[in-house]
Amino acid sequence: MDIIQQKILEQINFNLQSISLYIEKLSKAEIKLDSNKIDLIHYSNHEWLNMLEYQDLKKRLEEYNEQSTDASMKNNFAEYCRKVCLQIEILVNKFTEKRYGDEKLQDSQYKKLRDFFKTAKENFNQYQDREYKLISYIMEIRNVGSHGDHNGRSILQRIELKGKSIKIKLQKTKNTVSPKEIQNIFSEFVSYYDKYNPKTNNPKITDRTEEGYTVITLSNLKDKYFDCNSIIHYIESNRTTLRHKLGNEFKILPDKHQHPNELKIFFEQQDYAEIKHTMNWFIQEIGKHLK
Repeated sequence: MDIIQQKILEQINFNLQSISLYIEKLSKAEIKLDSNKIDLIHYSNHEWLNMLEYQDLKKRLEEYNEQSTDASMKNNFAEYCRKVCLQIEILVNKFTEKRYGDEKLQDSQYKKLRDFFKTAKENFNQYQDREYKLISYIMEIRNVGSHGDHNGRSILQRIELKGKSIKIKLQKTKNTVSPKEIQNIFSEFVSYYDKYNPKTNNPKITDRTEEGYTVITLSNLKDKYFDCNSIIHYIESNRTTLRHKLGNEFKILPDKHQHPNELKIFFEQQDYAEIKHTMNWFIQEIGKHLK
């Protein structure tokens, strides 16, 4: 190898090293920028968590907090929600234990969350309260992401199915048909229905018989009933069987006002700032009710 070739190789090596250093610096700068954008939840800013009796709790929260930030840096929103959900459950369980004792710890996480909100907010409405809805979306995404799908659907497709609801309108039904009978008929299209529970709200029946119609809202749909047409087709195909309950002249059609898929919208927006803001409110409120 002559001197000229050696100098060329040395220059190439130097250039490669310079490029490598530049990429490393750029990566660090991007990470710093993203960290400022996403940021950790600062548990130390909440005075009640600095008390000696809550140090073990705080340590567990901070561990999952760091893991959630790692997931956000990797742009894995489903994993981020999973780690945030673990923090939510720790906080809700502590509230439940402190307020109600060990017995209610066996309740579902959704039940415990609703119990907290009923305590924290006067006239709480789970269908309208923004903080409750956001926290429940995080829990829903965690649940979807924690279970596989034998149909090979992506996480977004499964979230779309989970968050979708359908509104169907029934007209010209016979006067004697009850909301419970209508609910039983349309339970065919939802994944879970407890006909013995008088508080069952899926399908949700909005009785407008005085105005000539009834609206049925269905959520947690079975896979094969993902749109209005599939449900209407099923009902029409079984008209002969159903007319003794609904009447000979009943009409079924999609409602003009369909709900937006809020769970899907939440997943696609990936609003880390709003989640952080809501979590800080949630942590503060939990602390108020542990005194």
